[in-house]
Amino acid sequence: MKKCFVVLVVAVLAVLMSFSVAWAAKPVQYVVHANNLQLSVYKEVVDEFTAATGIPVEIITTTGGQKGKWEKVLTLIAGGVSPDVVGGVSTEFGEFAIKGILLPLDELIKKDNVNMSRLIPPVVQALQFQGRQYLLPYGASVLTWVYNIHHFDRAGLAYPPKQWNTADWTYDNLVQTAKKLTVKNSEGAITQYGISGPFMDSWITLPYPWGGRWVTDDLRTFLGTSEEAIASVQAFQDLIHQHQVMPTGNAVGNFTSGKAAMAGVGTWNLLSLIDSNEDWDFMPWFRVKETAQAAINPIGYCILNTSTNLEGAWELVKWITWNKKANLDYSIAAGAIPALLDNLPEWRSHWQKTTGRPVTPDVAIQQAASHGAIIQIRKSPAFWTINDIMTAAVNDVIQNRKSARTAIMEVAGVIQELLEQTAP
Repeated sequence: MKKCFVVLVVAVLAVLMSFSVAWAAKPVQYVVHANNLQLSVYKEVVDEFTAATGIPVEIITTTGGQKGKWEKVLTLIAGGVSPDVVGGVSTEFGEFAIKGILLPLDELIKKDNVNMSRLIPPVVQALQFQGRQYLLPYGASVLTWVYNIHHFDRAGLAYPPKQWNTADWTYDNLVQTAKKLTVKNSEGAITQYGISGPFMDSWITLPYPWGGRWVTDDLRTFLGTSEEAIASVQAFQDLIHQHQVMPTGNAVGNFTSGKAAMAGVGTWNLLSLIDSNEDWDFMPWFRVKETAQAAINPIGYCILNTSTNLEGAWELVKWITWNKKANLDYSIAAGAIPALLDNLPEWRSHWQKTTGRPVTPDVAIQQAASHGAIIQIRKSPAFWTINDIMTAAVNDVIQNRKSARTAIMEVAGVIQELLEQTAP
């Protein structure tokens, strides 16, 4: 009898172990767009995750940026082979939350009692919609400003401030400084610009320093016809064609080649700046209103409602969010400031060490933590269509074909209709 009992117990354990092994052997399918350098870091992060948890991860890479990534995800879902986690997601998640494609994470957060207070609060809040948390952030990519130290020295100018909201760093001061840093040769041709090129990720980041925005929080009303939004777009035309301190494009290349003194660049461009021969440092955004603000891109990962490996998917999301090494490595590779507060000193030290001289990354950190504006219009299901319309309109302004007011007023009605048709 005892022998039979032992045999039964062994058999039961074997069955349980087989179920455990079968679950653990099922990989989490993780979709992300990445270059080769980023991909090598992401693979290292998930390999460490697998070593620690026994859960394998299959990385599915895509091309075409955010839009191409989501097209691939939707194709896989339609084909009945849904991935589990989508990474590198910013506020465009709203469209997919509205359509029911994403899993709200609130119950999982509550079940595991994870400490959300360890993350930068505005970055967490930006990834919520209609009171639900749809993403957990690994960080925030920001459009920060940098300046060329030698260009300022040669012009005999004081460096820009290291703190936000100083009284003397306004948009008007920026323009005057840019004029002093713009150099022409004997024939009148510009050989060095004060500003390297349009300081934007795209049109979507423009109105925030002026105190404007593109859409209301309910995603129903277009606000691009406000005086603040129009002034922000008109500033581009003025800097290029009236003040002649900025070219029409190639902002990063002009700065890294020493052809410009100041630049608005993304944290995803930092490696390009490190590789240049120019000595540079961070500087804060200028003030237009009483308080300076500028766009940030909180970025993280979501779990699909069609995931067939929810347990593994949630473990991976938690790992990259709260494991200190994984979060820091992933954020640096992705060109983002880490959302994990514990990692901010290490992120600062990393860029100071990588640059090889004193720089002030706290300027970018403060933007994400205290001065960031969230790009709500990307949450609209109509965003991709609006993006095509607004890109063309703003390009007309940059090329001096139309004033900002004319260009925006011409498209405002169409954009309003799109927002109304797709609003939740």
